[in-house]
Amino acid sequence: MRSLVATLVTTLVWLTATAAAEPALRPQQLQLDLGTGVIGVGLELPVAPHLAVQVEATGFSTFFLPLVGGGVNVVGAGVGVRPTWIAGRDGRGLFVTPMFRLAYVGAEKETGEHGHGLAIATGLTVGQAFRVGQRLDLRLGFGGQLIHYDVRTAGGPLTATVPFLALELVIGYRL
Repeated sequence: MRSLVATLVTTLVWLTATAAAEPALRPQQLQLDLGTGVIGVGLELPVAPHLAVQVEATGFSTFFLPLVGGGVNVVGAGVGVRPTWIAGRDGRGLFVTPMFRLAYVGAEKETGEHGHGLAIATGLTVGQAFRVGQRLDLRLGFGGQLIHYDVRTAGGPLTATVPFLALELVIGYRL
């Protein structure tokens, strides 16, 4: 896990360092993040000409894991952070986005026992950013994520660590 985080950070630093210097930052964005198992509302803050960081509040679910034999459906709410590197000067073009989410979730065992615990998701998506109008942006991305949850019930723990596809649609409103 540490090596994945170190690789993501190194990649972002390299991408930022190799980007051409530009005088102005893109505007901040209010974003709607629709992804595999997440619906989030976030604020993206530009920190360099090609780099921005989004902080978000999320609804979290693993509804798709039981369909592929990867665990149970956990549902909850949490927070996330997503640094994004975008190739274009105006926020359009290729983007690379690592993400990290932490959520407090609840789940139910097949026996009917309920429990609560934590879920962590980390991953990386690559995609294309489009300008849709004067104030709207659209990002479509594809990648992978690692989902881990640990839910405690009276009958024992529900835990899983599962790699899964990451699909994302981010709608941004430039402030």
